[in-house]
Amino acid sequence: MEALLGAVVVAVVVVLAVGTVLRRAGRPFTKGVAATPRTRTALMAVFSVLAVLVVFPSLVPAARRGIFSFCGVCPIGTIATGGPESFVGFLDIFFLAAWYYAATVLPVFVLGCLFSGVLIAKSRRVRIRGVLPAFGLAAVLPVCSCGVIPIAKTMIDRGGTGARDGLVFLATAPLLSPIIVTLAFTLLGGSYLVLRIVSSLVLALAIALLVRPFLSPPAEAPAACTPSPACATAPGSGDSVLLAAWRMLTGLTRYVLFGVVLGSLFTAALPADYVGAILQSGVASMAAVVVVGVPINMCAGEEILLSAPLSGMGLTMGHALAFALASTGICMSSVPLLLNVLGRRATLVMVAIYLVVPFLIGIIVNALPAVGTLGPAPF
Repeated sequence: MEALLGAVVVAVVVVLAVGTVLRRAGRPFTKGVAATPRTRTALMAVFSVLAVLVVFPSLVPAARRGIFSFCGVCPIGTIATGGPESFVGFLDIFFLAAWYYAATVLPVFVLGCLFSGVLIAKSRRVRIRGVLPAFGLAAVLPVCSCGVIPIAKTMIDRGGTGARDGLVFLATAPLLSPIIVTLAFTLLGGSYLVLRIVSSLVLALAIALLVRPFLSPPAEAPAACTPSPACATAPGSGDSVLLAAWRMLTGLTRYVLFGVVLGSLFTAALPADYVGAILQSGVASMAAVVVVGVPINMCAGEEILLSAPLSGMGLTMGHALAFALASTGICMSSVPLLLNVLGRRATLVMVAIYLVVPFLIGIIVNALPAVGTLGPAPF
């Protein structure tokens, strides 16, 4: 059943992709459905309630399926173990991954758009100013690399220091969360947790400093907003919370779905056994850890669960940190959305940073003589 639902997701994405290409060529094959602001507000309210019903029960261990609360089952560790043995097996893994990614990323993305709507509609009263406040707020929000983008977009579009703070927020949220902190301390120890927090701050500052000059200017809304495709996706400070959230949702959802399919293809092609095999000591394996870590989708502490069994088998602190930063900070699924929000140049710079900085951090940490060992925290 899950594979069938995944096939439906893929079919929807194909239709959206064709529609996007035709629309850019000036030959749309569908017409936008006119909806009143009241209808859009009602739809966003319904979607928000459904997202809350899906996401928040996952905070309760007895109510969730597995440990992966927000980016879901994360098929890299459960579906793709051993890799596909045939093309039919590849399609089965691909469709399963597409369903699990869509069913678990989209609810969090809806809540991210809702929070973004609050920032837009209450922009005069709700402001996140400063690198450390942005870093701290992002660290306590349990969202993944897709769910955080709408919130960061709202901060970046304000310009000025908001762009810097938005990039810090964008980089930090996938790397730290209450779940990740708990798993890191209990499974890999206090030294790992401290180094992860410090490394996350270093990575966030690098992204804020190096990506900001390459940001594309935000699209400006029309002066008079009448019902039109352009207005449907242009949030304004005069909107209500739900209407601003709806505009953000309708403007970005297609790119989330494009990313879901792209990430699912990578998941089907990369068996989890290979990921575990490269988590070993050495500079070459450090590079392999980062190169493999960047495209895959790991979140809600899954990378910690993958690393924990290897802590007594030669896994170094540097390798564990490099893999965590690369695999959770960005993934193939979030790239289409980042291209739309940040622009092509800024996205390429951001991907390059996730390839270089975790590698350097891993090398430096392994070279430090006083770094603690990986392992469960004593109780």
